Parts: sequence; C-alpha cells; structure tokens
Amino acid sequence: MIKLKLGEISEFDWIQEGVRLALSSNLICITKPEFEQTGYSPLQWFGTNVIQEIAKKGNTEICPLFGEHIKSINDYCYQLCRSIPWGFEMGRNSHAIYDVLLNFETEPENRIFIWYDCQTLFKKDKKLFKEIFERMIVAGYLNSIGESTSNYQVNQKNIFMFRDTQIDELTALLEKEYYTPKVSMKEEFYMKHEFEILELK
Repeated sequence: MIKLKLGEISEFDWIQEGVRLALSSNLICITKPEFEQTGYSPLQWFGTNVIQEIAKKGNTEICPLFGEHIKSINDYCYQLCRSIPWGFEMGRNSHAIYDVLLNFETEPENRIFIWYDCQTLFKKDKKLFKEIFERMIVAGYLNSIGESTSNYQVNQKNIFMFRDTQIDELTALLEKEYYTPKVSMKEEFYMKHEFEILELK
C-alpha cells in the first residue's frame, strides 16, 4: 500500500506521482474517516487534481462515473453511455457494459475511468459491483495490450475511489483471477491483474 499525504495545490510532487500511477496501473484509493473534514475529502482532492493534470497533457480521454448516483445497473449504464464517447444507447446488462468498455469511437493514447464513491454500489449490491468491476479491469487490460481490436491499442486504466471502506473488504476483488481472453491468439485463461492501493490523507 502506498500512503500519500496530499498537499496544497502548489505542491506538485504528489500530483505528478498520482499521474504516473494513474497512467501505469489500476488504482484503488481509500482514506480513513479521520482524514476527512468538513469541506475537504482526500479522495476528491486527489481525483480532481490528478485528473486535471492528466487532461492538461492531452491525448487522454477521461471518463468520470459519479458513484453516489450509481445504485443499480441502470444507473451505471446511464452514466457509462454518457461518459465515454458513444453514439447510441446501450443495453442495461453486463454484456453490454463489456462491449462498450472494449470498443471505442475515438482513438486516444490513454483512457482513464474514474469512479467516485464506489462504496455506494459496493455496499448496496456487492454481486453487481463485482460484475462491473471485473468488466472494467479486464476490458482495460485487453485494450491496453491491443487485444480487443485488430488495429488499435489504448492505454486504458481505472481509478476506483472508496469512502468508509477497509482494504480487507476488497481483498477478494484484488486477488481474484479473472477470465481474460486473448482474441487474436484465440486463447482464454484466468489471471490476476495489477493494482496500486493508495491510502490518501
């Protein structure tokens, strides 16, 4: 676990480290209740500054998902369909989620999904959260290695931000081997995926 003490906006060391981590790995971000104050959330401060810094560099699609409003598959699909550049309505099921995450209508160098307040759905419906989480992780990996299409590759990563959640509640998600097909090689196998766990203060 990486522990980051966030500073003022003028203190860029932690922002640059956050950018580096966000572009190189899937991030699981947590904080402790005592670190949150009235008017200040380490998760929001980290997410806002890191995403703004990535956006300034260009060549990156940033797709935010606002977790306090995601309490069902319908809610998630609604936000996904409007967050990622997508030309039409998608189905409201996990297969449709996978299809949207694996495809694209633009060709950025990087694509970052940032899901704020993951704990809302995680605590309400763990089964659904796990299904969506798996699809986001596997689709990101396949897009990053160019296995979801024959002629394009995008560095696709995810930032998951959890309030009021202990890391041991997430262990099963992070240690699971996920079904991960390799389309061009016609292979299919199960693998563990890489995560960086950040405790933000």
